[in-house]
Amino acid sequence: MDSDRTRELKGFERDAEALVADQLDLIAQLERQLRAVHRTMRQIEKLRKANHRVGPELSNGEKSDTLNHLTDELAAIDQELNTQHESCVEMQATINHMRARLRGARQASSVPNPDAPDSGQPPG
Repeated sequence: MDSDRTRELKGFERDAEALVADQLDLIAQLERQLRAVHRTMRQIEKLRKANHRVGPELSNGEKSDTLNHLTDELAAIDQELNTQHESCVEMQATINHMRARLRGARQASSVPNPDAPDSGQPPG
């Protein structure tokens, strides 16, 4: 009986340690997400600058160069958005993993022990 209780407690301790590791992983994923958002904001700010606008005062060569530069900037923004999306998917997977672990721990803690004196069973 004591060994069952000890095994159960060790299982809860392992679950708690795994949840801490998952939480640290989630923090790292959030930091990755924030870095990607900051990079995207900087790239968008570059697009907003007047020197990237194509107007009638530019020659055809200058227009072409400007449009190529804008295409490169848009590709970089698209890549950052892909990074942000991947990060969100990873965060959701981590959270789902944590929820599954909690469900398992909850189920393990609610299984009645028939040998325990306070098991809800009438004394026989």
